[in-house]
Amino acid sequence: MKDIKSYLTQIKENSDYQYLEHIPVQFLTEKKLENFLKARFEEKNNAIFLNSKPYHLVIEPTNACNLGCPLCPTGLGASSRKKGVMKFDLFKKIIDETHETTLELFFQNWGEPSLVSNLPEMIHYASERGIWTSLSTNFSRKYKNGFLEKLIESGLGLLHIDVDGTTQEVYEKYRRKGDLSLVLANTRKCV
Repeated sequence: MKDIKSYLTQIKENSDYQYLEHIPVQFLTEKKLENFLKARFEEKNNAIFLNSKPYHLVIEPTNACNLGCPLCPTGLGASSRKKGVMKFDLFKKIIDETHETTLELFFQNWGEPSLVSNLPEMIHYASERGIWTSLSTNFSRKYKNGFLEKLIESGLGLLHIDVDGTTQEVYEKYRRKGDLSLVLANTRKCV
């Protein structure tokens, strides 16, 4: 079995390093990198039957949102899916089944992840299982019960905050129902 350094050298030679250069080395294992190489080979060769496992996951902890962004099916009310929140037991099951090969996990899609009260616990669980995490949020909420403190201490790898303007007038053209001053206050609190 190769070591991590050998895998990274091979990945750089294959021009695939761009897909994982942002992931800290403590989240890389030989098994994950071996799977990554296998998956990239299958992707490049348009394989129909796969031997690799997922190395990148996107989980939507809720499909509800507090804003009404005009290009989002949720914001437009165009999604016919029933609104709900992922149960922590289901989340743990997914992580337990994939953590050996998953390099990164993104919390995002058509819902606002920070509407889920146990989101910091989800992030912490994934991080403790060796998965690098990223969160995309509109951050336009009044958070309670130390939510932001728990979020920052959860092991989150990247916090992506959606800001589409530097004045409320410009910001709300896309982030309808959003409050720029609240987003900035939440950001300051996290910093």
